[in-house]
Amino acid sequence: MRIEVRNLSKSFGNFVVLENLNFSIEDGEFVVILGPSGCGKTTLLRIIAGLERPTSGRIYFDGEDITDLPPSKRDVGMVFQNYALYPHMTVYENLAFPLKLKKVPKDEIDRRVKKIASILKIERHLHKKPRQLSGGQRQRVALGRALIKRPSLFLFDEPLSNLDANLRTEMRAEIGRLHREFQTTSIYVTHDQVEAMSLADRVLILNRGKIEQFADPLTVYHEPASAFVASFVGSPPMNLIEGEVRGRKFHAPAGWWVAVDTDYEGSALLGFRPEGARLSERGISGTVVHREIFGHESIVYVDIGGDIVVSVKHYDTPPKVGSKVAVWVDRYYLFDAEGKRLI
Repeated sequence: MRIEVRNLSKSFGNFVVLENLNFSIEDGEFVVILGPSGCGKTTLLRIIAGLERPTSGRIYFDGEDITDLPPSKRDVGMVFQNYALYPHMTVYENLAFPLKLKKVPKDEIDRRVKKIASILKIERHLHKKPRQLSGGQRQRVALGRALIKRPSLFLFDEPLSNLDANLRTEMRAEIGRLHREFQTTSIYVTHDQVEAMSLADRVLILNRGKIEQFADPLTVYHEPASAFVASFVGSPPMNLIEGEVRGRKFHAPAGWWVAVDTDYEGSALLGFRPEGARLSERGISGTVVHREIFGHESIVYVDIGGDIVVSVKHYDTPPKVGSKVAVWVDRYYLFDAEGKRLI
């Protein structure tokens, strides 16, 4: 199913949640909507599902305007953060329920329930109630209930938020595997950049109800459209230093400068990834104020005249706190005062 959103806005009273969104999602694509809490991502998902009405704008499924269709007519399967399982039903009954509503024959229901249970590795739990399951097992049941309907569109609303770190990793891989197997158009909402970068064909980044960037994960990482995207995607986040551009040079408050290839003049932000900053014999002078050693890599925090910047590398012997070092930047980005990327 191809999704098209045109001029979509949503307000609650005077509060604007979504402002004039325009984008499309191709058939079979896995799109992750990423952004901080309160940016409007869940509201957007609920509008696509039909659970909320837009204030203005239209939504199209395969070219058909479905803006006014109720959720039951949209052929959508939705997986929620809180599982939304029926506590009085067994796993089997939870999985079978959507098919019973469609009056699917009993033997066909049985066949499809057992097939989905096998795919999700929950065959041994079909007789259990949700309260007897772990968080990961409950989420598998929730996934199964959406999958068994064979919808044209899957919607995921932060489905892994309630799981611990290990289970999140396991379920992330499971969702990716299921998408590859079923090839159903999917929209996945999260505030977790790891989920976005590992699952998405493309990432739609929302900030205060507006689209900051919509691109594949590597483009978002290497070519961030704004300072917001640069700081939101990446762990640790991009180093951003306030300064001023004069005469094709970025001047930092501490007195150092770098040449920049732009005619822009005025306040600006210089950005560089921690992975692209290394401690060297030459570069911007500073003092190590903190370090974190993980074995496979080390994170070193350096004070360069009042700005704390981060370098992530594998150092055999990371410099000690208080050491004088120089930071060499392999690649940098320049953003204007409003956060728009210049170079």
